[in-house]
Amino acid sequence: MDEYLLKSFGDIISSLMAGEDLSRETARDMFSDILRGIQPDLHQGAFLAALRMKGETAEEIAGCFEAIYEMDTNRVDMGDLPVVENCGTGMDSLKTFNISTLAAVVAASKGVFMARHGSRAITSRCGTVDLCEAIGIDVECDVDLVRESIKKCGLGLFNGMSGNVHPGGLGRILSQIRFGSTLNIAASLANPALPRVAVRGVGAPDQIEPTLNVMEKVGYQKAIIFHGLDQEGLKGMDELSTIGTSHVGFLNKGRNPEYARLRPEEFGIAKGNYEDIKPLDSIEDEAIEAVRLLSGRGNRARTDIVSLNAGAILWVAGKVQELREGLNAARDEMSAGRPLKKLIDWVKTQNRYPEIGLEKIMALCREGGISL
Repeated sequence: MDEYLLKSFGDIISSLMAGEDLSRETARDMFSDILRGIQPDLHQGAFLAALRMKGETAEEIAGCFEAIYEMDTNRVDMGDLPVVENCGTGMDSLKTFNISTLAAVVAASKGVFMARHGSRAITSRCGTVDLCEAIGIDVECDVDLVRESIKKCGLGLFNGMSGNVHPGGLGRILSQIRFGSTLNIAASLANPALPRVAVRGVGAPDQIEPTLNVMEKVGYQKAIIFHGLDQEGLKGMDELSTIGTSHVGFLNKGRNPEYARLRPEEFGIAKGNYEDIKPLDSIEDEAIEAVRLLSGRGNRARTDIVSLNAGAILWVAGKVQELREGLNAARDEMSAGRPLKKLIDWVKTQNRYPEIGLEKIMALCREGGISL
């Protein structure tokens, strides 16, 4: 290892530890070195930890995003298709079941083209990729199959930890860390379809403004960014909350950002409690409960929080005029059981081996007492 490269990289880590911010270009160059494996593992981990402890600026996150997207992303061209993404970035203190995945299925059932980009669990119990794999989605397929799935059935998931999506260093890095870092935001933005409209949950209220700023810098036109709190306002989730207040930021290209606080009572939702939305014991249990909820048989608390978060997607996608209308539309869609049909269609479409995927989801339906 070149001593000059080691020392110069180490000097920048030291400046981060001292509270100094990096330029976008410096952050991009440093993370490019990490992706190429030029720096040793100790330096790679120290860089991510120092950024997180200092608190990332929008410029730093944008620089890391650029390195990932330009160097380590197999991109797809969606043409004029108005794709939307939604995700939770993790790093939150209150773990819930996988709300964002189910909200995406409901939104797709209402006609939104969802281009999702997620990973296996890093700071949670059940990540998007984990749940989708358990349901029967082919999470190790190439990006062209994901693109076709988005076009044909309105849903696709790019696995952020797969070499088919990020063939360089990103998968290696994500597979080795189990703490929240700059990558929770920067890597999640490196969606091969590069949507310009998004719904995004973040790990703390103070992450809303920098996330909004970096999304604007990398080309998003419209977005809702939020963090939801528990009943006491002490812990939070990377979702809109039905058990407490949610801090929300709104991005509309060409306008000044707007910020608000939303309460579940404003949308006619009886405030719930954490016990009703906490994760279940296993991924298989979560998969069974997911198909039950999408068939209209989920419990009220889970249905409410999925409806609220799906309503946000419908709102930002222009399918409804206000959030409450979106919530009601999502709830009605689940009551009719149509999202389960959309999920089955997704399993068939994003799959190199559809018969294997269908066998999985049909077994889950039987376990959940659902007759098709």
